[in-house]
Formats: sequence, C-alpha cells, structure tokens
Amino acid sequence: MKNTDIVLSIPTNLPENTEINFNGFESKTINEVIEEFLNYKTSEQTKRAYRVDITTFFYKHKINFLIEIGYIPYHEIVRILLNYINSFKKSEKYHPDRIINAKTINRKAYSLSAFFNFLVNVYNYPKNPIENFIPLKVKKYSTTSSLNRNEMFEIMNYLKSNIEISHMHLRDYLLFMCMFYLALRRAEVAGLRWKDIDHDNQSLNVFQKGGSFKELPLPDNLYELLMTLKKKDFIKCDYIFHPVVNNRTGIINKPVTTDLIFKIIRKVVSQVIPEKNITPHSFRKTFIEFALNNKQDFISIINATGHTNIEMVKYYDTRDKLKNNAINNMGF
Repeated sequence: MKNTDIVLSIPTNLPENTEINFNGFESKTINEVIEEFLNYKTSEQTKRAYRVDITTFFYKHKINFLIEIGYIPYHEIVRILLNYINSFKKSEKYHPDRIINAKTINRKAYSLSAFFNFLVNVYNYPKNPIENFIPLKVKKYSTTSSLNRNEMFEIMNYLKSNIEISHMHLRDYLLFMCMFYLALRRAEVAGLRWKDIDHDNQSLNVFQKGGSFKELPLPDNLYELLMTLKKKDFIKCDYIFHPVVNNRTGIINKPVTTDLIFKIIRKVVSQVIPEKNITPHSFRKTFIEFALNNKQDFISIINATGHTNIEMVKYYDTRDKLKNNAINNMGF
C-alpha cells in the first residue's frame, strides 16, 4: 500500500459474528440517530458539514434503520467505510501518489468516526471501525484567498459611498466592518444581538464557534455607526443584522442567515474586484495578515480572533514567504 493511501487498523479482538446490541432501537431510523448525534454540536456550520458527510454514506449504502448496521459483519463495515472514503481521492494526473483533496477526505473520515463513536457510547456498538484512521497529510497553510490593502480600501470605500441610500446599504457596510475589523466568522455575525453590546465598556460580546464567548472592543467609528443603524431599524429587531425583505415568508424580524451573508459578500466583491475568489472567511484571514504586518504579537491577535492557540494564527499566515524572510535583513 502506498504511503498516500488511507489506512485503517482493523481490530482483531472481536469475533467475526459479533452480535450488536441494538435491542429496543429496531424502529429508529438512521436519520433520527444522526439528528440525535448532531444535537450535541453547537455550531450550525459544523452540523451541516457532519449531516452531509454522514447521511451521504448511509444513503449510498441503502442503510435506513439503525438495526441494519448490526446485520453487517464488523470486518465488512470496516471494508465498506475504507472503500467509501477512498472513493473520494483525487490525485495529480501524472503523479497518482499526490492526493490533491486530502483535507476533504480527512473531514469525511473524521465525521464518520465521530458518528460511530456516538454509536459506541450510546447504542452499544462494539467498537469504532475507523478510530485508527491515519489522516492524509494536508497543506500547513490556509488556501483561503485574502485581500491586500488596496483591495480592502476599494471594497470598504465602495460600500461606504452607498450607506445613505438605505438601511440595507448601511447594514451591509457594517456587516463587512464586523467581518474584517472584528475578524468575525459569518455565523458569529449572523448571531449578533443588540443586547451583546456593552455600552459602558464600548465592547461586543460574541458567541463564537465551540460555544464560548469572547469580548471585543468596539472602535469609535464602528460603535457610532451601529447606533445609527439601530435608530434607523424600523422593525426594532433583537438581532443587529436582519433581512430587509423576505419574498418567501415575509418575516424579517429574524437574524440574517449565513447563506445570505455569503451572497452579499460575493455580490459586492464581484462588483469591485471580480478577478478574486473572495469568501466570508477571507476577511478573517486578511485581518490576521494585516495584524502580523503591523507587528502585533500573537496574544493580541488570538484575543481578537478567539483562537485557542497560536498555531491557528500561523495557519492563516500566508503572506509572501520571500518578502517576509529573515534573509532579507542580513545586510549582505
């Protein structure tokens, strides 16, 4: 087996005809159990990713009920999982050993492994068939596109020039400001409420990925514009960012969705710098690179981003490695 292949260590301490104890759960569907598993996850984005990866596997193999897993011999479920995960591998045309989508494969394996761990702990499945999955090597740096200073200026200036037109234009400008100046994820932006603003400290309490909170300072300009937005908010919604129109249900007294944030960003960027593939996460990555260029220390940066360690900051640092190199300052 080549070293780029996915490797699963198959446990040998289980009898081949091990009976799975799913007594009392015969009528439970796989989808019901998946949703039960997802209830333990706090991030909606994480839930969506897990749901797709797990349901696709069971749908492809026509496994509809929990009890059906118990009818599959253990060594066979290991084989099925291995073949399924391997089926997604893509390699370079002339270099089959070079896998180009290792991150995707690892994610699918981790999702399925987490679900089988749930079955082990809750439904007495004997052992996780992919607990010893050996992940493929992935790039050490983020592939998300970032923006330079001129591009950021163009985008923000374009948005700022329209803020007097309508509540929606001001909302979108502030949405971009929160994405960049506060380094927020789009799910964090969508969840912001007016009550999250501490007016005494001029700060913002953000519910972040993983279920924890982080408190961020609000620069004067951003704070003042937020207060202007609140005054102009004709429906007095609890959420800072809410839809202006809703052609499907008519309900706008609710938070914007992460999908809407994605669409807003793609629409604006396509009008200003159409040649770049910019996503919501690009602004968070750009924030980190700007902070590093401004000689901010790692602690200050993770206080803003909410990361738990500096390794994630390094992961997003994809500045020019030739320009940012100690050799350039050696005085030759």
